[in-house]
Amino acid sequence: MQEGLIEPGLLRRLKDENETRVVPPGEVIVKFQSYIKSIPIILRGHVKVTGEDDSGNEILLYYLSPGDSCVMSVLGALNGSMSKIQATTVEETEILFIRPERAATLVREQPGWAEYIFKLYQSRFEELLEAVTRVNFKKLDDRILELLKQKSKIFMSTMLPVTHQELADELGSPREAISRVLKKLENEGLLKLYRGKIKMM
Repeated sequence: MQEGLIEPGLLRRLKDENETRVVPPGEVIVKFQSYIKSIPIILRGHVKVTGEDDSGNEILLYYLSPGDSCVMSVLGALNGSMSKIQATTVEETEILFIRPERAATLVREQPGWAEYIFKLYQSRFEELLEAVTRVNFKKLDDRILELLKQKSKIFMSTMLPVTHQELADELGSPREAISRVLKKLENEGLLKLYRGKIKMM
């Protein structure tokens, strides 16, 4: 769990009152344009959160790590609005699912819950600012390397199960451009390309 993100006592209470499930990799836990049935809190593993443009193209917004929850899910659950994001497990992930009606009550009953939500807002806002900066000001080379380093940290390995198309989808760039830059980075000795995998050097 991220240090200090949620109070241990509050977490124990949430576990007692709500469902915890182990979710396999690749499972969508929050869908685009669907009503939020529960608020996920990540206990173990990682979840990828993506947005969608008017043409239906997805782009990576951020990853959720242990201790995190999705601010957009919190908003949707509390307001009864439809989801504007999609959340998908990256690996086997243990998730605590908070019922929306319970989440609304906790805001009034538990100051620690409100503080947790504010911390999430701050964290996500900073990450989205970084995402905007990457898209508008950083070269594709740097964006690819940053994403691969992030994935290396998540999987705790330098050998990453990632395809060129997956990187293209997450970065919102054409696959051809991604492949061209990856080959350039390989020639520079920064990584090694394999079928369906990339090794960071």
